[in-house]
Formats: sequence, C-alpha cells, structure tokens
Amino acid sequence: MWRPVFLSIHIFNNFSTENLCKLTIEFCPEMRYTINNLRELEPTNSTEVSMNKSQFFDHEIEFIQSEDLRSFVRFYFDCRVPAYFWTSGASSSGKFHPAMSQGEGGLVRHTKAVAWFCEELLRMSQWAYLSDERKDFARVACLLHDTAKYGVYDEINKDDYPRHGSIAANCVERAWLVFFEEDCPYELTHALTSHMGQWTTDKEDRPFTPIDRLVHMADYVASRAFIDIPAITADYNDKAELDEISPELPWEEE
Repeated sequence: MWRPVFLSIHIFNNFSTENLCKLTIEFCPEMRYTINNLRELEPTNSTEVSMNKSQFFDHEIEFIQSEDLRSFVRFYFDCRVPAYFWTSGASSSGKFHPAMSQGEGGLVRHTKAVAWFCEELLRMSQWAYLSDERKDFARVACLLHDTAKYGVYDEINKDDYPRHGSIAANCVERAWLVFFEEDCPYELTHALTSHMGQWTTDKEDRPFTPIDRLVHMADYVASRAFIDIPAITADYNDKAELDEISPELPWEEE
C-alpha cells in the first residue's frame, strides 16, 4: 500500500507547475479511499504527468481572487486529475448535455461553461453578498466538480459515477491537506459532494448552503441541451491545438 509524498505549498511556491511535476516522487504506504471501498495504490516510479493541462482553464482560473487558490487549482489540474477527464465527453450517452459538451474534450468544455455560469450567477443578489473567500470556494468547486466523474484512475469506471461528487470531494480534501497543510474547508468539500442537486444519491448530501446551491445551479444550467457558447469551444480548440491533443474517445457516442 503506497502513497506519493507531495510537497507543501511553502516549497511549491518555489517551483513552476511544470518543474514540480517533473520532480522524482517518493512513495510511502497508504490507502486511497473511494466511495465504494478502499483501493490499494500500486507503487510506481513513473513521473510521467500530463503537463500544463491547467492551461485549458487559464481564463476561468483568473476568476479566482486568491492567489493561493489559483495555485492550488493549477496544481490539482496538472498533477491530480485522471487522464480521461481531458479526453471524455460530459455525457457517456450523449443525452444529458449540449452538443458543445459532447465528444473529445466535452468534459473540459462543460467545466468551463460551469465556471462561466457561476460567475454570472454571482452577480445576482442572492449570492452577491457572499464574502470574497466564499465566492472563491464556489469557483474552485465549479472547476473541480467533475474531476472524478468516472473514478480516480486514468481508465474510466462508470460504476463510480453515481457518487462522483463525494469521490471528488475526498480527493480534493486530501490534496488540500498536503498542499496547504491544513484541513479543507467544509463549504468547499460539501459543494463538490452536492453539486448534482436533487440527483445526488445520498439525500443528506444534497445542497443546503448558498455555495452548494450556486454550484449546483451553475452545473445544471451548463448541462441544458440548448446551451451553446462558441467562445468556449473556440478557446478549447486553440488550447487543444497548442497541446496537440489527439486522443481516442473513451467510448462511442450512443
């Protein structure tokens, strides 16, 4: 049973994200928790990490006011997100998301749309009163809400989908602890857990805080079939061309 030894934020600030991810990582015993069971992490000496993937969210990360939170989100995207996140569509069936969120890179484009809608909703009076810190928690949750949509490994596991909010919250909580050397704020983890709203599997984990409702609403609106945001598609295509992404789809559209 193994876990990678990560650097704290105090050391992280001395490195670019690219250089940090190239560092040799030592491994020590640990278990990784998922919602269904405890899965053993296999020891590995590989340091191959998708580099600079956070560039796909350059615009959206700038919505975040806190420099430390921006650094955390970049770290999480560059070093903690499964490979399928960058290549998958937002819906395996193609039935529950707009065309812009289907096909290769659809999950990335959906995530960008959620961040955009969150920013628009923050203009409304029911959320405008939130503190800058709590607004940032909502922004972070919107960016990371689907990063464990099909499990924590590079290969897709659709069995994890029903509880992917809880799995994402657990992964973010663990990353937060090693990055900031303190516990992750409850408002952030619960916003991740509850982002599916009324479709959240556990009724006790459904939205009840203002941040929960904000994140769920942004996700809900972004998933409507009639949504089309050409600027997001154009931005994604520009970044994908720079990144030279040409993966195979993890599934065939139904």
